[in-house]
Amino acid sequence: MKPLFSIASYSFHGLFRIGAMTPVQYFETVRYRYNVTHADLWNHMLQSYDDDYLHMLRAQMDERGLILANLCCDGAHPWNDTQEGCDKNDALAADCLKAARILGAQSVRMDVGIPTHTATDEQIEYVAGKFRSYSQTCLSFGAKFGPENHWGASRDIHVIRKLAQAVNTPNYAHLLHLGNWLAETPEDKLACDLEMAPKAMHIHMHYDACLNADYLFPLLIKAGYPGVWSIESHLSTNEYQNVAFQLAQARRVISPFNY
Repeated sequence: MKPLFSIASYSFHGLFRIGAMTPVQYFETVRYRYNVTHADLWNHMLQSYDDDYLHMLRAQMDERGLILANLCCDGAHPWNDTQEGCDKNDALAADCLKAARILGAQSVRMDVGIPTHTATDEQIEYVAGKFRSYSQTCLSFGAKFGPENHWGASRDIHVIRKLAQAVNTPNYAHLLHLGNWLAETPEDKLACDLEMAPKAMHIHMHYDACLNADYLFPLLIKAGYPGVWSIESHLSTNEYQNVAFQLAQARRVISPFNY
């Protein structure tokens, strides 16, 4: 199989912030400016969770031949230090799961939400219970579900391992944020990346990873990463050009491989 590529809509968060990038403009941009076939949508870019709005977005994707590789859901994490916060996040999680179903997402990412660098057994049990339910919902419409090593305890590989064991559903997986681990050395962080690569449902390749493409990306392929390769630019300026550079690096190194 030839590698597939996508571009995280968060890559255009600077344009989005000033009103210069809507979801439909994002679809047009990734399909015709960069010629990719898979979208990677950040939920904060959605203007509504109303059914009519979501069906409109699905129609816009279908018109362009786009598939939603991942719906990245910020603010829907299970753990919060207050019950009010938990209830608010649960409601957003329900909206995100509905959006994922209507938009045909192949995978859904929600954060763990534990802000500390580690997690107690109680926290893991609580988050795993929520994730098991969300994962089963995603299974009903054929999507994978999982967290990202994004912030807080999710950057601890031991927490990620414990959650995977506790959730234990067939579609539970991981969104791999390259190098973003609490490990002490670059070598240890790379070991975490390579451990999670074959278990990953999706991947985010930031600017530094793309600079290191010739070394890093073949290792991820050899480790067995099976999914879509998604560019994520964290810079909020010069976004079109930064994305073009990162995508060119990824395509140059990854495209010759068949797997």
